[in-house]
Amino acid sequence: MATEILYPKVSLETNSGTISRWHVKDGDEVKQGQLLFEIDNDKTVVEVDAPHAGTVKILKSSTTDEIEVGQSVASLFAKGDAVRAAPAASAPSTLQNAPETATAAANISAATTGTPVNSDRNGRAIATPLARRMANDAGIDLSLIDGSGPGGRIQKKDVIAALESVPSAPGAIVASRQPRSEGESILNAVWLRKGEGTPLVLLHGFASDHNNWRGLFAGTQWQQPLLAIDLPSHGASPLVAVQDLDAIAAMIEATLKMFDIQRAILVGHSFGAAVSVRLAKRGNIDIRALGLFSPAGIGPEINVGFVQSFVRAKSKESVTPWLHELVHNKASISETFINAVVQQREDQQLSDAMIVFSEHFFADGTQTISILDDLASLEIPVRVIYGKQDRILPFRYTRNLPDNVALHAFDACGHMPHLEKRGPSLRILAEVSASVAN
Repeated sequence: MATEILYPKVSLETNSGTISRWHVKDGDEVKQGQLLFEIDNDKTVVEVDAPHAGTVKILKSSTTDEIEVGQSVASLFAKGDAVRAAPAASAPSTLQNAPETATAAANISAATTGTPVNSDRNGRAIATPLARRMANDAGIDLSLIDGSGPGGRIQKKDVIAALESVPSAPGAIVASRQPRSEGESILNAVWLRKGEGTPLVLLHGFASDHNNWRGLFAGTQWQQPLLAIDLPSHGASPLVAVQDLDAIAAMIEATLKMFDIQRAILVGHSFGAAVSVRLAKRGNIDIRALGLFSPAGIGPEINVGFVQSFVRAKSKESVTPWLHELVHNKASISETFINAVVQQREDQQLSDAMIVFSEHFFADGTQTISILDDLASLEIPVRVIYGKQDRILPFRYTRNLPDNVALHAFDACGHMPHLEKRGPSLRILAEVSASVAN
């Protein structure tokens, strides 16, 4: 028998609303806890998950039609159940003020709500289904996160806070690397979001990974596809030595080919920004625009202590001061992330690979790469976003940027503008995206 997914009551003041975004298609097979749809209003974002695995039959696919609370928006057929034709949409429940009667209500996680749940009978951390799924996707151990909900319940906003406060999500490191069937030229890549239009390809910086970007886009209504790639010797990509920016660019091109991406907007941070510029210069992929956060390669100087010590630091006491170097406000680095980085350092293979990487590209405490000539040759929109208090790559070198590059300089901001200035960063990327014809 099918489970009816009902439109939930998201606040005391509303008795109807619209679905802002479906994350599944009619007929999709879904897992328990998989996100089905979002509701976005002036006060909150609500996300409704699947209560169990099964096949989705969507009854209300429109994102503009007004739907009354308690009305059935989809049916979920368990394995073995015959998927029947969609019946007429059911009438709203007369128990609108008792959300426990709606299957969907137990699977709602809103950024502004703290609905209590029962303790996990298996001894797991108490968390909403959405928070658990987000943590699982990011590789975060929920036991490392302090819940802000009643009884210490971990909510969506707690996971987002953990992601936003870090340059790289903690547990995304793979303990052992197996050879890839496609060869070492293919890098690890993860869709952070599927959507429509020109995809944004996201490239992280040194000693980070693709999870660098989760906090920036978490909870947003971003419509374009988001593909995050791990650089070589980082994250879950092959631990291989690379000689120059062209070698890395070629690996990214091969990876994008695997995803059949022929055009893209590149968004890069630090070293990933330098790689983005080289990719655009090469012209093998139709790069429509660049969004560059704190780009490397615009001057020779770099924080030698950070480069040499961060990936070698293993204890909480040695990791913490280097994490603080990344930001203007130390409070931006949470206790959760500090503990997670210490855990991450248990992957000695990865640490060794990043050390080799740094010794090559930052030899003798110097940036051995320059992107200035490449930048000057580009005829596409380029936005550089930089923190004036950057202690990794000094802000003063932005004076070297060519005239065809737009600079957004933020005060009270360090090396992580997309963390410390999240709202303005999203607006800049939205402007870049809007300027590019799909």
